[in-house]
Amino acid sequence: MKNVFKNVLISAGLILALLSVFSGSYLPIVKARSYIRAINMLSSVKDVPEFENVFGKALDIFSPVGQEEVVKFLSSDIVRGIVSQNNPEAVSREIVSFIEPYLFKNDVRHLITRGNLYNLLWQKYGHIEDFAKTEEAYRAALAIGPKLPPVLYSLLDLYQAKGDFGKEKEIGNIILGYWPNDQNVRNIVDKLK
Repeated sequence: MKNVFKNVLISAGLILALLSVFSGSYLPIVKARSYIRAINMLSSVKDVPEFENVFGKALDIFSPVGQEEVVKFLSSDIVRGIVSQNNPEAVSREIVSFIEPYLFKNDVRHLITRGNLYNLLWQKYGHIEDFAKTEEAYRAALAIGPKLPPVLYSLLDLYQAKGDFGKEKEIGNIILGYWPNDQNVRNIVDKLK
């Protein structure tokens, strides 16, 4: 009876080890290779549906490790580059709409990335809805990481760009509460008095 129990434990351990190797090593490699293939194909992509097809394949591959990074790299590097170029507004919006569902709603870096993408759209095309989505994303990131400099400085820059002096001062004072020696922010807040 002890040998049967021992054999079952050994078999279960081997199965778990194989599953760990498969999900922790093999699947991330497949996902990474697919993403690299998509990047290599980028120069031959001619339109948005083709872009979505090429990168959708890489994004849709299941892997317990790697999705966060692939989405972050794609949205930070490639999508921001496309939106920054002189493409028609519809193209920029379609690309942002494509990547947005892949961005994690509870990850500070993804929320900042979402905010940055909508901030680009707002700065480029001036639609208040884009400002609202930018602010919403940055505020969601602030709720998760209230002391994180990238979140606070992104909000400060956003309110400066809009000319919302009340919120600019509010965020400036929060920053100074954590980093009282930040002379640039001190100058901004002092000008708003």
